[in-house]
Amino acid sequence: MKSITIIIIVLCSPIFIFCQDITGLWKGTMYNDSTKLSLEYEIVISKEKGKYTAYSHTWYVIDDKKYYGIKKINVRVAKDGKIVMQDAKLIEDNYPGPANKNVIQLNVLDLANIGNEASLEGEFVTNRSKGYRALTGHISIKRV
Repeated sequence: MKSITIIIIVLCSPIFIFCQDITGLWKGTMYNDSTKLSLEYEIVISKEKGKYTAYSHTWYVIDDKKYYGIKKINVRVAKDGKIVMQDAKLIEDNYPGPANKNVIQLNVLDLANIGNEASLEGEFVTNRSKGYRALTGHISIKRV
């Protein structure tokens, strides 16, 4: 019985590894529950020596002017298989004023592979800071 269990684990391991491939360019939307707006959202993820490196690109529209922010984000795969992403550093932006460095976004996403199409979907939250209240919403992105 023990040898059958080992054989099943060995045969299924490549399937689990393949299903957890999250590298690449992901494009889609981020829906903000407070403003009821969908924003363009992109993430690029790479993996080197077993460690993920990722960057996000978000667009905001204020008074018909488009603003962007590019952030370095930390990525990990949780024990339950969820993809957890958290802002690490704002790299570049064209915001109308100084960016609040104390606002951090946390994404908790599920990976789904349907045919040849991979998608990441789930919730995001931001922390509450001195000048901003916490926000919540939903992210839906697909690998390009």
